[in-house]
Amino acid sequence: MSSEEPANPMAESGVTIPSDSEQYSGEDISTSPPSSSSPAVILYQPPTFWSLLRGATINLFLPFVNGMMLGFGELFAHEAAFRLGWSGTRVFPLSMRRSHSVGPGIEAVEKPRQRISLDDLASLE
Repeated sequence: MSSEEPANPMAESGVTIPSDSEQYSGEDISTSPPSSSSPAVILYQPPTFWSLLRGATINLFLPFVNGMMLGFGELFAHEAAFRLGWSGTRVFPLSMRRSHSVGPGIEAVEKPRQRISLDDLASLE
């Protein structure tokens, strides 16, 4: 047997490495869990009115307030930038301009609207 190598070289070395996940002792292992005086951990409790109200407030009301604050912050920042004279800030959006650039050097101008009267709509011509 000395000429053959063992299947596992650590088996005959006498080195034992304890496992982290298993706790062994030389005593007999009992099947019942050790008794303790601490109460059992409660994993579920039925919802109460206050917990439902708190959850609805957090999930419905706070995002609404957050959106309003973001909107007011954007309006305030735009107004501050316009009053400080920073470049690129405009009071009126580009969609309200009467002319807009179509291409390089080409600008499209909207025709002024003519006032249409009832006689124009009712004529038989």
